[in-house]
Amino acid sequence: MTNIKSTKLTIREDRPTAIGSSTQRSNLNAIGFNLTFLSVRNPKLAIEVLKLYDRVVKVSKNDPPVPEEDMALFSDELAKMAKSKKQ
Repeated sequence: MTNIKSTKLTIREDRPTAIGSSTQRSNLNAIGFNLTFLSVRNPKLAIEVLKLYDRVVKVSKNDPPVPEEDMALFSDELAKMAKSKKQ
């Protein structure tokens, strides 16, 4: 059996999101959403998250990888997000 990396997120009831970032020593880059929190405060945004989830679950490990420059754009944005959350 292979060692598959995983990251656990703790989503608090008083916050809309949780993030795991390799820039903060997580094994994987991950975002979790507290849909209960969102739906009570911004139901339209909660619906957008659900629609995005529907698109995301269709991405497969069999899909071709993206070019390195696209991955670099993602890495830059992730680093910016992680840095802003530390402050």
